[in-house]
Amino acid sequence: MGCCRKYRSFFANIGKRIFSLSFLIILITVFMYPVNVRAEDGSGAEAQDRTVKVGYYENEVFEEGAAIGAVKTGYAYEYYRKLSEYTGWKYEYVYGSFQELYDMLVAGEIDLMAGLAYKEERTSLIAYPDEPMGNETYTLVKHDRDGTVSRNPKTLRGKKIGVLRSAMVDELEKYLTANGTTAKVVIFEDYDSLFKAFDTKEIDILAAEGYGTREREHAEVISNFGANDYYLCVNNKRKDLLDELNYAQMQLSVEEPSYLNTLRSKYYASTISSRSFSESEREWMSSHSTLEVGYLENYLPYSDTDEEGNVTGVIKNLIPEILDGLDISGINVSYVGYRSYDDMIYDVTRGDIDVAFPVGGGLYYSEENGIYQSNPVISASSDLVYLGEYNDDVVTHFAVNENNKMQYYYIKTNFPGAEVSLYTSIEECLDAVLAGKANATTLNGLRANDILRNRKYSGLSFKQLSMADDRCFGVKIGNEGLLKLLNRGVNIIGPEYVQNMAYRYAGLLYSYSNMDMFKDNIWLFLSVILIIFVFVILVRLFRARAQFFRMI
Repeated sequence: MGCCRKYRSFFANIGKRIFSLSFLIILITVFMYPVNVRAEDGSGAEAQDRTVKVGYYENEVFEEGAAIGAVKTGYAYEYYRKLSEYTGWKYEYVYGSFQELYDMLVAGEIDLMAGLAYKEERTSLIAYPDEPMGNETYTLVKHDRDGTVSRNPKTLRGKKIGVLRSAMVDELEKYLTANGTTAKVVIFEDYDSLFKAFDTKEIDILAAEGYGTREREHAEVISNFGANDYYLCVNNKRKDLLDELNYAQMQLSVEEPSYLNTLRSKYYASTISSRSFSESEREWMSSHSTLEVGYLENYLPYSDTDEEGNVTGVIKNLIPEILDGLDISGINVSYVGYRSYDDMIYDVTRGDIDVAFPVGGGLYYSEENGIYQSNPVISASSDLVYLGEYNDDVVTHFAVNENNKMQYYYIKTNFPGAEVSLYTSIEECLDAVLAGKANATTLNGLRANDILRNRKYSGLSFKQLSMADDRCFGVKIGNEGLLKLLNRGVNIIGPEYVQNMAYRYAGLLYSYSNMDMFKDNIWLFLSVILIIFVFVILVRLFRARAQFFRMI
């Protein structure tokens, strides 16, 4: 027994020593190789919750709020914030002029700086990522009342052209040399002094980033003189940041492929390129004091004529909003309603009206009709309306409103082999589907829900088609000035305004009447009537019984 106790004591001591040694090894391992509990990002590098120094300079539209406590906005600022969603970076903003911050980036005093064009001589000084953060068109802008300067580059001779010390200087010199003209190029170190010099007429011409310079009153774009991609560049010593930036840009392009276009559209509306009228636009405005607008009737929420004979629908608000957004006054707007799309288009081509709305069907049919089609005012899905269960035969025979060629063009483009039967209204098309005279019809996505609320169409089904349908303005081919004004206006007001107006007017397509309420709840009404009838009978029986007993 003593021997057993001896062995047990021996093995117990050995166990304690092994446990102590194991615990010591674990402690050493923890202190020498600390465990990082943060999850790894998709690049394989561990995500770091660290601060990155960003060179932030004041540049209208592109980067604004370059001061402590100032609210930051702009294309580049939003791009910084979006990248942070992928990298986890926190930013420390360092303020200064463009040139000051560029020098700091080269010196390694800041980590990132946005808006740098690619130049071969810079590649040894700073690091460029694989993908640009955007692209820029360089624009020459003059004072609108300066009649000595035109689109002809020769008229620039002897003029003072202000330009920021950047890649634009080289592009401007190339432009002047290529066109055989000379001008006095004045280089500025920051945007504020450049814009101030133009606004106070110290310089004759402003060389600007067309999509990165805010609109200016009494300014007119002459021409473009170059273009460049621009990058979010990195301190040459921070290869770790460059790798993370490349990965973040790649992920952004995969997950949100339209992000840069959306960002550009958001800020484009307030830029000098979007607001400074071209020569053809100014010529149209100077020669027109009226604007005749043709619109399609019975096509809410887009357009219609109300009970008092006045225009209603989106078009009623759209034209005044565009003129106001472009700061155009002195134009008298009148409206002409059309029951037939073909009649409306014919009057545009004859010059009886200036613009038609809505126009659709794509560029091919617009060319065939002799009109220009503007940028889309609004895009919506189309809904396929049919009876019974959906199958492949549904799209073989369509009922089409002969007064709305946009529907016809859409079907011929997307279902070229289908049979088409023409009817005089969309209501007749729906009735034809109900009666089995056609397999299907289509409704614009902004109209379908409200039209199909009608009880008589309760037996119909609909499904959204994948092919979107644009609604645009239409002007006569050759009317360049008006087309450009309309495109400019559409860009300025943006799609959100038109969508909101469309939803507002869609409710006028169908109103829920008392008769509809009665028909939808007929069994409830019959039940109430039956209960009342039974109650009256019971009351009469009770009174008759009471009277009988009194007589006894």
